[in-house]
Amino acid sequence: MAVTEKQIVIVGCGPGGPDYVTPAAHEAVARTDVVLGPKRLLALFPDCAERQNLLPPAVEPAIEVVTEHLPHGTVAVLVSGDPGMFSLATPLVAHFGQATCHVIPGISSLTVAFARLGISLSDARIVSAHGRIPDLSADELSRSEKIAIFGGTKDATAWVARVAQTLSPTHTLFVCENLTLADESVRELTAESLLAAELPSLTLMILVERHLLGQTDDRPDPRRG
Repeated sequence: MAVTEKQIVIVGCGPGGPDYVTPAAHEAVARTDVVLGPKRLLALFPDCAERQNLLPPAVEPAIEVVTEHLPHGTVAVLVSGDPGMFSLATPLVAHFGQATCHVIPGISSLTVAFARLGISLSDARIVSAHGRIPDLSADELSRSEKIAIFGGTKDATAWVARVAQTLSPTHTLFVCENLTLADESVRELTAESLLAAELPSLTLMILVERHLLGQTDDRPDPRRG
């Protein structure tokens, strides 16, 4: 399906690093008339600076801005990671309709995080703690060998710390920060050290059953800091 057939092109821009923006994303942005997105994503496309406008982070104001620019031609909306993973793409498609929106997939921070750990994500439990604390108990989560939690707020961090403390006999906690950026960090933390940590907004936390890492109580994983 050609981009020109759509009025809104939702472009997945990857986890942040310019090397993780796909050629398809660059091609799609180059063919649109207006480019909307947050400042850090707009910076990934310097060649179209004259067509760029900031997009508010909240859903309703963002929809209003997209609506305002539609009369001016095809609109590219830049979203972080992959549009199918807890993204602005969902409310945009719901509001404007599938016939109006064309989605360009991107690389999710989830994909990068599991690649860094060297384990499969195919059977991972994926949880979002953005905006609200999930209504999930540690007991329910304990049934999953791998749990990935999108956080980025103090409340989310505190909730993950409580879950990690309960699951500490069976699961190891990894904190992935600023993936693909120059200050990327992937480290193993305890629940107590997580509470004391200063985490950036671009943070993904992963709990993995110890046996998948070859860990035992008397032989810690070599990645442990």
